[in-house]
Parts: sequence; structure tokens; C-alpha cells
Amino acid sequence: MVEDLAFHLADLVENAVRAGARNVTIELIREGRDFLIRVVDDGVGMDGATRKRAADPFFTTKPGRRIGLGLAFLRQTAEELGGSFRLESAFGKGTRVEARIPWDHPDRPPLGDLPGTLVPLIATSPVEFRLLFRDDRKEWTLDTQEIKRALGEVPLVTPEVLSFLEREIREGIRALGWKEEG
Repeated sequence: MVEDLAFHLADLVENAVRAGARNVTIELIREGRDFLIRVVDDGVGMDGATRKRAADPFFTTKPGRRIGLGLAFLRQTAEELGGSFRLESAFGKGTRVEARIPWDHPDRPPLGDLPGTLVPLIATSPVEFRLLFRDDRKEWTLDTQEIKRALGEVPLVTPEVLSFLEREIREGIRALGWKEEG
């Protein structure tokens, strides 16, 4: 298992960017006793053969590499804790990855530094992001298209914008009562 869930999110986002996604939705949802991580992209997607092997640690589509541990680690984390892992993808239609993990499981990895992980990816990727954090009572969202419209010509990598994004994501986590342990 990996140290924190933010690591898994970084890997999923990097996969989406490499697959040519223009839009990525990251959903972190606490439903009752479960915590759902869902990342949906509109990248190139996978053909059936690739999809079947994508969560195999000894398979990768990255040139020069022999192993691909990201999806394998996420699947292992979810299944070892009694949760589930699902990968849906179709060539030309994008990819959807879901991992459901018991929230109160004593071995659940901590959330980790979600802002510290997500903000650099958001600010430097040529992708539009929509973040949704939700539990049974509250919902928080962040949409980079809306932010870019409001900013006009100001780039996301501007220090003040980076600080704003980090504060917003931390506020979303706090609003739901989640802890960034890790």
C-alpha cells in the first residue's frame, strides 16, 4: 500500500494527462462508511486488451518501462481493505477509475496533502479540472474553467493564484470535516 491517497490521485491525473485528456473530474465522496475516489477523463481511453491488463503491476504503456504500479497499487489498497476497484475505459472515449475504501478502516491510508499534490498538477497541466468533494451532508466544488474565466489573462501559475487554489482546496476539506493526516 502507498503512504497516502493523494499519491493515488497524482498518479491518476498524470495518466489522464498522458492520455491526452482535455478535461479531468476528480471526485472524493464519503458515502456512509465508504470513501469513493473517482477520476474521470476524456483522454484517448484504452482498447479492451489494454484495459484488461492496466491494473497488472507488470504491464505499462510507458515506453522504456517494464512495470506500471499506479493502478495496481490503487486496486491493492482498495481490495486489501475490503473495498473495491473499478476501471472503465473505451478507446476514443476516455477512462473512469473508481476505488471504494472503508473510511473507518484502521489501515486506510490518510488523505495526505491533497492541496500540495493537486495544485501543481492543476496549475501546470493543459487540462481543465473539476474537483468535487462530498459527503452525506455537504458538497464542495472547484472548476478551473470558471477560475480561468474570472482571472482573464492571469495564469494559474501566478503565486497569488497558487495560494488561492491551495486555500480553496484546504477549505473544501475542512468544510467536510476531513483531516489531511499523513
